[in-house]
Formats: sequence, C-alpha cells, structure tokens
Amino acid sequence: MQLTPNEIDTIEDAGMLDGNPVKLLRTKGGFFMAIGKPRGRYKDEALAAGSHPAIVRYNLERAYPSFQPAMMKSELASENSKVEKHSHFLSDSLRKSGHDVYSVQTGDKIEFQVTKQNVKIHSVDSHVGDGCLIFGKMQIGKEFTRALAGATAEKAMQCGVNIKIKSK
Repeated sequence: MQLTPNEIDTIEDAGMLDGNPVKLLRTKGGFFMAIGKPRGRYKDEALAAGSHPAIVRYNLERAYPSFQPAMMKSELASENSKVEKHSHFLSDSLRKSGHDVYSVQTGDKIEFQVTKQNVKIHSVDSHVGDGCLIFGKMQIGKEFTRALAGATAEKAMQCGVNIKIKSK
C-alpha cells in the first residue's frame, strides 16, 4: 500500500526499533500506522496499524519486543492510555475474518472498539464513576454483542467496578 503526501495528516516520532526510527502516521481518514525498518530490512515498511494510536503501540510492542517507545506529543498517543485485547470473546469465524475487540482506557474513560483488519467498525464509549462502568447509548452489530458483553465484564472486573447502562 502506497500513501501519497496528501493522504497523510500528521507524522510523529513513535520510538526506535533496532536503532532505526519509527514514525506514527495519521491519515486524513483517521487511520494510524507505525512505519520503520525492522532488523534485516533496507526500506521502511508498515510495522503496525490501527484505529487508535494506543492500539498501534500495543500491536507494535507485541510484534517487535525490541521496540522502544518515544514520548509522544499527541494526547491520544500518550502513555496513560492502556490497551487490552479482548478478541477471545469473538466467535472463531469472526476472529478468522480479521475482527478484534480492544478496550482503550485513558483515565476514567474506556472506549471499546471492534475492528476488522485494524479498521474501527464499531465503538462504544463508557466511563468509570460511582463504582460502576457506565455506558450511555450503544449501537453495535448484533454479531458483536456477546463479545462486547464479555469484554465489558472482563474490564469491569479488572477495574473492580460494577456495570451500569443508562437509558435516556
């Protein structure tokens, strides 16, 4: 996949991989990619991609244990974002077709994302308050509800809170 300069919104330093710089690109469509040279390669290539910079960093750190993250300027990519993968709650067929479920926690805010081939297709926002993981409006495909329920329960247990859905 080749990107032209007019498709790129921003470029930031993401860190170092085997002595080579890694850049975090954000496309004008909001997709993020880590670009760099892995060991033994002579040209830059896409190392990881995703719908959120924290998800890109999560996938980059798992694929390349020698990756050393840099301090990011962007608040979205700051180190206070905690990403967890909950794809084990998806059916085998959804996992095989490239779907994943992530939770991205920044402070008390938690966003659950369903991705396909690293592109966000569904997102549900929640926050921790009054000892509960609180959700507002939820719109998600029926085939993902069981996985979202599992991811929510797992995240609530990790945070030591209950789950509450507010209806308006």
